[in-house]
Amino acid sequence: MDNIIQLFKKNFNWNIFFIILYIFLILGFFYNENSTGGAFQDYVNQKKISQDFAINFKSTLLNFDQYFTRHSPVLIMFLSIFEKSNLDDSLIRFIHLHLCLLLPIIFFLSLKIKYKFIKAENLLLLVSLIFLSPAFRSLAIWPDSRLMGLTLFCFSIYFYLMFEENKKLKNCILNIIFCAMSAYVSPNFAVFSIFYFYKFFIFYKFNKNNLAIIMLLNLILAIPAFYYLFALDVNFLNKTAAVSVDQNADVKYKYIFFVNIYNKILIISSIIFFYLLPFLITKIISINKIFKLDKILISLVIFLISIFYFDYEYQFTGGGIFFKFSYFFFNNNILFFIISFVAIFIILNLSNLKFENILLLILILLNNPQITIYHKYYDPFLLIMFFTLFNFNLNLSKANTKINLSIIYLFFISFLLTSNFKYLWNI
Repeated sequence: MDNIIQLFKKNFNWNIFFIILYIFLILGFFYNENSTGGAFQDYVNQKKISQDFAINFKSTLLNFDQYFTRHSPVLIMFLSIFEKSNLDDSLIRFIHLHLCLLLPIIFFLSLKIKYKFIKAENLLLLVSLIFLSPAFRSLAIWPDSRLMGLTLFCFSIYFYLMFEENKKLKNCILNIIFCAMSAYVSPNFAVFSIFYFYKFFIFYKFNKNNLAIIMLLNLILAIPAFYYLFALDVNFLNKTAAVSVDQNADVKYKYIFFVNIYNKILIISSIIFFYLLPFLITKIISINKIFKLDKILISLVIFLISIFYFDYEYQFTGGGIFFKFSYFFFNNNILFFIISFVAIFIILNLSNLKFENILLLILILLNNPQITIYHKYYDPFLLIMFFTLFNFNLNLSKANTKINLSIIYLFFISFLLTSNFKYLWNI
């Protein structure tokens, strides 16, 4: 923390800039900003559960699956402590907002580990984009498990990068603990334990003692979740957020897990492409030898199979910005399909077909097992992933030119304003 303070003293302009971003966030709080559109209603829905925890903790915990929510009870349980103390709702939300400020801090510290020779102002550029994220702003203002889960997941990234640097077992252990904590708060992050375990296994495969510690720790941390979900049969995860689906009417949609992986390939690829765009345009992230035959053929096969089985319905809500854009302007999927093919092709080229990049892409697909696929799930999650865990061809020195700064900030500010359009219109 002292290093951050000293850094800000040396970069006075950035200090002022972050104060402005913070004030901008606080203004959003006082004006009840709801950039994602659903954050307010989600919070209202969970507020009743939080109050029930405060009144009868045990009964609410053992009957949590009776509530129409697929969110983990962990954050709600935490907020119920404030409910029990009869704190005003605005104060509860204000406390939560400031806890969420840990995310840009730990993201910055992670970048400092990975990019030692990059100027701090270039790294601060990336960190500041979090404050322009509609999901970060909305879910900080209206408490939601996804954002707090992402914050804890970012801590796991920090300790993983520390492990990559010094190979100390304690960082490996801290990584596993924070990854587990993120999964308890937001179960979607549980799948990334596969990536971490793979990396630790490769390093410790000839050290059976350390490998045994890692496996045992993962098992111990997973037991409470398995006991709660399966032994106590409180399976809250088996819920759908698709507003047009009657869970009692259609067996296909009664069980939400991986109903159609091809929907996810096209939609999530298009969302990944959206977040890559400003960095591809500025060549901060670049592609070498883009028109290689093998990648064209692989992209085409994946795309054609996915488009054949694609059945995501507009009525489900969600679908990502390009899916929505295609329906809003043309009332069909054609533009969305074109962008999805380009997205798959670009992503495969960026990955260079490296196993670790491909594994992370697969885990991002598995990260969202439910029917509905919301853009907010990947904001600012993907931004953090691009610059920490993925192994892309990066040139962060290009981030401090005026033209590139203008492009990046114009892109993210435009997205924030677009996300707020309905909210601002209603005012």
